[in-house]
Amino acid sequence: MIVWHITAAILTLTMIGTAAHVFRSSFNFIPDRFNAAPGRFWTNHAIDDMLSSNYGFWDMVAGTEYDSDGYYEFFSLRNLRIACTWTIACGTAIGLSIPGGWDWFAATANAAPGWLWALFVHRLNNMTFF
Repeated sequence: MIVWHITAAILTLTMIGTAAHVFRSSFNFIPDRFNAAPGRFWTNHAIDDMLSSNYGFWDMVAGTEYDSDGYYEFFSLRNLRIACTWTIACGTAIGLSIPGGWDWFAATANAAPGWLWALFVHRLNNMTFF
C-alpha cells in the first residue's frame, strides 16, 4: 500500500460521507424524532425507532443530533463527523475484504490524474466564446 492510495481512499470516502450527510439533512421530509414522551429516554428511542424510517439504534449509540422539530441537524459538526467516520470505516472494510478490491482502487487512483488532465485539455480545446 502506498501513502498516495491511502490518502486518496480517505479523501474519496470523506467526500462520500459529506454527500451522505448533506443528502440526509436536505431531503428529509418526515422528522426522525417525534419526542412523544419528553424526559423518558428509552420510551422516546423505542417510539422513534418504530415510527421513523430514518432513525435507528446506531443513531442513539452515536449521539446523532436533531433540531427542535426532530429533523436531522444540518449544521452539526458531530453529525458530519459521524457520517464521514461511518463511510471511512465501511469503505475501508469493504475495500480490504473483497479480493482484488484494493488493487482495483489503486489502479483507479493511479489512472484518475490522467483522466482529469485529458478532460481538462478536451474542455480547453472545445471552449467557445459566444
